[in-house]
Amino acid sequence: MGFLGDIYFMKMRLFSLLLIFSGLATIAAAQTAGPNGIKFFKGDWKSLLKESARQGKPIFVDVYTDWCLPCKRMEREVFVSNEVAQIYNSSFISYRLNAERGEGIKLADSYAVKAYPTYLFLDTLGNLVYRNGDYLKASEFITAGKEALNQFKVRDLAEMEARFKDGDRNKDFLKRLVIKRRQMGLDNAEILNVYVPQISDDERNAASTLHFLSENIGSTPSDALAVILKHINGVPKGDQQLVAQKLYDKLLYYALGRAVKDRRVDDAKHYLTYVEILRPLLAEKQLPSVDNLALHYYHTARDTSGLKKVGYRIAEKQMSIPLDSIRVKDKILFEQAMWPFLSGKEDGTKIPNFEEEKKLAAVQYSANIATILYTVSDFFKQDLHKSDKSLLDALKWMQFASQIYKKESIERLRSELEAISAGK
Repeated sequence: MGFLGDIYFMKMRLFSLLLIFSGLATIAAAQTAGPNGIKFFKGDWKSLLKESARQGKPIFVDVYTDWCLPCKRMEREVFVSNEVAQIYNSSFISYRLNAERGEGIKLADSYAVKAYPTYLFLDTLGNLVYRNGDYLKASEFITAGKEALNQFKVRDLAEMEARFKDGDRNKDFLKRLVIKRRQMGLDNAEILNVYVPQISDDERNAASTLHFLSENIGSTPSDALAVILKHINGVPKGDQQLVAQKLYDKLLYYALGRAVKDRRVDDAKHYLTYVEILRPLLAEKQLPSVDNLALHYYHTARDTSGLKKVGYRIAEKQMSIPLDSIRVKDKILFEQAMWPFLSGKEDGTKIPNFEEEKKLAAVQYSANIATILYTVSDFFKQDLHKSDKSLLDALKWMQFASQIYKKESIERLRSELEAISAGK
């Protein structure tokens, strides 16, 4: 995945249920540019589907963002490979989709893209048949393409969704469809809203039912959420924990994040209430993201009491880490990051600004702690009155952040807090 570099606290990715096609005029079909590598179709989405139908070829879509380093490596190292091109140019209409621009925003949402790069393999109607992702070596990327071609021979999902659209509401069929969509990385809200009313009262109290719903719930709220929350206390403790952890990872994390991002304060409050109810059942590794979402909610809602409660919980955890331990962790992570280059598995000369990336990789743990402290302290400065003594603690946190990680924004916030404490 490349170096961590500056660690940004969180990027909220939004997801929607509807695929919205552009109404713009069709752009004439074209193929890209260059003697080597994959030839990417140039045009809008509607034109892409028409060209796929015209040639009778399935579609390969590289979903990327401008800031994604693995995306850039794929473009620079893999897409230009002639071996890769032999498979992809002969078998697919290939397309690049920026998930943060134009129609790419809604299209990425509709296919539930949550990480970059994501590779979508679609039939000529735009139905998802196979997906993959992450940085792949040329041989791995070729294998992914071949696996996609095998999946096209099956085409189970497209056929099942056609049955659903035609009105098939058989309970066992709906269950199979839910599983298939989850395996393809798609949301299940629409299907679950049809499936859940068919679950009997006895089934709702069964651990197996709650496991099934939490495993397949997807990132968009559905009627399954209420069933899980109502019945979770009726199953054994171990099952409660597993169900709660899946429910948070698959739904509540995204639902709360979307609501905060969209400033839907009432919705966010409801989702945060659910998360706090489940908090005792969550895994330790999930709690930092819970606190981060809560912090952003209280900041958005201008709830200073909640902000301070969560802010102190976050900051004090970071401040409790000894400086020596931070330096040791920096060293370990740096050695891990450098190992592929020292062992000869990767070539640093192919990575832009490699020396700068090395400097950032050497302090990535420190940078993470400093960034967390910065977020809490900045929210305190924005939301608390200048006479609030909590700002003195925010200053202390930023002084520590400045000690472990040198960055202009951190120094600026530290100076601003010092000025407030001095009454300037």
